[in-house]
Amino acid sequence: MDRLWDVLGDVAQLIMGPVVAWTVWGWLSHPERAPAWAARGPLWAVRCWVAGFVLLGIGMGSSGVYGLTGLTEPWVVGFCRAAGPMLYLLVVWLPFVHGAMRRGDGRSPVSGAAEGALEGGRDDDGSPRGHVA
Repeated sequence: MDRLWDVLGDVAQLIMGPVVAWTVWGWLSHPERAPAWAARGPLWAVRCWVAGFVLLGIGMGSSGVYGLTGLTEPWVVGFCRAAGPMLYLLVVWLPFVHGAMRRGDGRSPVSGAAEGALEGGRDDDGSPRGHVA
């Protein structure tokens, strides 16, 4: 039974890897077709995002092939599987972290209303406090 699950995982990677790479490859030449959460940055960020997911798809597909054949994976497959998500994280999350650090100096401390929100916030009947039914 364990061998069945191993084979199913390898087949899923073999199918999903090229599907991921093929789907995002079309967004490289047409960045306006990318989802809004991916295309909200500059053009270079969208292209790096696409490159990261193409690398991830290539790594997944290759891992499925090597898993089904029983051969040892070369280091390039592991590199593609790791470099894809790392490129995505660097491109997408780095501007948010940098912007938060830049704005962090002028932030006010947490208000008393936010601290009291941890105490429950509901009446006995389950409705939010202050809610008139």
